Amino acid sequence: MQDKPDGSFFDAVEPLRGALRLHCYRMLGSSHDGDDMVQETMLRAWRARESLDDPGLLRPWLYRIATNVCLDELKSRPRRMLVSDTCPPMDPLAPFAPAIDEPIWLEPVPDTWLGSARDPSPAARYTLKESVALAFVAALQLLPPAQRATLLLRDVVGLSAEETASALGLSVGAANSALFRARTAVEQRLGGRDVASIAASTQPVDEALLARYVRAFEDSNIEALVALLHADVKTTMPPAPMWLDGRAANEAFFRKMFSAPKWPPGGLRVLRIGANAQSAFAFYHSPLRGEPVRLHAIDVIDVRHGVIVGIHHFMMQAVFPLFGLPAELPATPK
Repeated sequence: MQDKPDGSFFDAVEPLRGALRLHCYRMLGSSHDGDDMVQETMLRAWRARESLDDPGLLRPWLYRIATNVCLDELKSRPRRMLVSDTCPPMDPLAPFAPAIDEPIWLEPVPDTWLGSARDPSPAARYTLKESVALAFVAALQLLPPAQRATLLLRDVVGLSAEETASALGLSVGAANSALFRARTAVEQRLGGRDVASIAASTQPVDEALLARYVRAFEDSNIEALVALLHADVKTTMPPAPMWLDGRAANEAFFRKMFSAPKWPPGGLRVLRIGANAQSAFAFYHSPLRGEPVRLHAIDVIDVRHGVIVGIHHFMMQAVFPLFGLPAELPATPK
């Protein structure tokens, strides 16, 4: 594909940048690194542009490059996971564990990325929103890289078996075998449910529940919060290597937190945002009422059948700028 003076190469590849960025996020589990991987993809594509003889094959060609950029990156880095995949649940009354700031935690992705990633394929098994659900992305990170890439190229990107095999340097038989093993592992991880059954895009948003959730935190009302939780609710708090398993553990932890002097009623402000096509919030906190409240965490929650089954409380400074949020809000009046 010869580049022309009018910049036709960049005109052709730019509409796919957003979708490629999400592909890199799914491969690596890191939104923070998405732009870097896409930049490397575009650089490699530019250098190899003359090897693309058929412009009609631009899309699978770019995904091949992006996938191999991510596979190269995965050779030198640990996998990203949810805290609950790395250690036993915590004692809710134990001191808060020191943060682990190494790049090992799964990160959330802002919903604004979805708006720039319109790359439909009739062959894709999952919708765009299903493919970024936290439970699905977390399941992907547990797969070997080649299986992860095969599942994404076939079921999310919608490439053919032949295109996927070519992208990964495999035979069609080997690619199909990897796809079968990957699908089986993901379904087992999701407890037999398919991705559509857990994705936010398939479930109406319970606005009343979300309003009660916000009010419970802003009022430090433990009874109101516990009433919203499923018996088996899990709460993760990266980068702290700690998580809570079950309603009783969550109640004990948040009761202790709400009673602490640094969590006075009114010291918390919560803004509605979008992350991973799920209900999400920005938590702003100040230990002293009357002082500006600073961005403390991105909260992504899983809701099923009218109760909260998962809370992912991301206290990871590196991802905050991706959401375009102010670092602080004006103080709440005393």
